[in-house]
Amino acid sequence: MTERERFLKTMKYQPVDHPPIFIPGPWPLTRKIWEKQGLPQNVSLNEYFEISETNFESIAFDTLIYPPFEEKILEETDRFIIKINTRGVKEKNFKDDSSMPEWLEYPIKGRESLEWIREKLNPDNPKRLDPNWLEKAKKAKENGSILFLNGGEYFGFLNEHIGTEKLLTMYFDDPEIIHEINDLQCRCCEKGLETVLPHFQIDFIGYHEDMGYKTGSMISPKMIKEFMCPYYARIQKIATKYGIDLQFLDSDGNIWEIIPIWLEFGINVLLPMEVAAGMDVVSLRKTFGKQLRMMGGFDKRIMASSNKQDIKKELERIKPVIEDGGYIPGLDHGAPPDIPFENVCYYIDCIKHMYGIK
Repeated sequence: MTERERFLKTMKYQPVDHPPIFIPGPWPLTRKIWEKQGLPQNVSLNEYFEISETNFESIAFDTLIYPPFEEKILEETDRFIIKINTRGVKEKNFKDDSSMPEWLEYPIKGRESLEWIREKLNPDNPKRLDPNWLEKAKKAKENGSILFLNGGEYFGFLNEHIGTEKLLTMYFDDPEIIHEINDLQCRCCEKGLETVLPHFQIDFIGYHEDMGYKTGSMISPKMIKEFMCPYYARIQKIATKYGIDLQFLDSDGNIWEIIPIWLEFGINVLLPMEVAAGMDVVSLRKTFGKQLRMMGGFDKRIMASSNKQDIKKELERIKPVIEDGGYIPGLDHGAPPDIPFENVCYYIDCIKHMYGIK
């Protein structure tokens, strides 16, 4: 059975020999530390653990900012680089890869930014479509990739281009601009879906929101229904029309209160299920049943434990959800530097033993 088959059967609660194995993805600094702890250089984790990789591939149509901003370095020292990235955000990156970037300035300032937003989110720009997309999509599917198109980022895009504090006040000070930007996003996604789906069946539609703090959503369910759900509804209409029954959404943090809203609009696969924010896959399965699928949900703090038996105990605790289907365990975020490589090796050994893989 291929990894593509395992993935889709697991997500659809169909019989499968075992779910795909997701190896914890390290931060760049973590990778350097793991190499000092025994991971060979220039060897992928999949090669090292002899596990086939599960590949995800977005096809055909670029639904994001197009053309992207030109990357430009503004300042460089021995410790850090300050640059404008391809999303137009001014960011500070530390050269030792010890942390995520620090966001210094965002490109959307207010209504004065609408001119470039309308240009870069123009759904009718013919350059968004790869002229050889169908041939490439068929080849990618033959090679075992799991194929998807974007459904939108109706909080995530705004947050990453405006900044959290300004965005949260903009919902009240200028709600019209929120709707205009999200409408442009949605039109790009609709154009991509309606271009591809009459000719080729994708595996899922994907969303990226990142809208949870440790204890709850950054905006209320009422605001989600006003500013996000109209666009989810438009995408769900297309998904229903073409029989797309899996819609994935990526959001860190505590998203308990939003899940019923997302399920209402066909968004039925969530990740990474951040345990420190209360996203326990056992409790979630008891509450939402098989309507909800999940990926992730293994506590990175347990992966860093000085007692490796904690890893085995946690796998045993979530084992009933794994066996129930609709869930692929994996680290609940990227692997930070405090996770030792020997713990990752032990985790993979435990997973293989659980799945009966020698």
